[in-house]
Amino acid sequence: MKERERISNLEELMAENLIRLDRLEAGQTVIHRSVTDLNKIVFKNSTDIEVLKQDVAYLKENMATKQMFASMLEAMVDGFDRTDRQFSKMHDEMVLLRQDVNVLKAR
Repeated sequence: MKERERISNLEELMAENLIRLDRLEAGQTVIHRSVTDLNKIVFKNSTDIEVLKQDVAYLKENMATKQMFASMLEAMVDGFDRTDRQFSKMHDEMVLLRQDVNVLKAR
């Protein structure tokens, strides 16, 4: 093999290696961008998860229990019963008043 053929072969090998290195570098750049984007997403998700944890903790602390609802319902029923008794008493008093009015009309 002559010197020129050897140099030519070396130049081709160097050119192929440089092309491969360029491709590798481009791939690394894409991977680096992807990793950076993934890091941003993971950071955002972890922030969102922390906010959700706080929301869940707040809901646990402030959520009404079955017993609270039962107590509230019982208080409402008691209030309705009291109102019914008051209306019943007012009705009885009105009946008595009508009787008194009828007695007075009859005189």
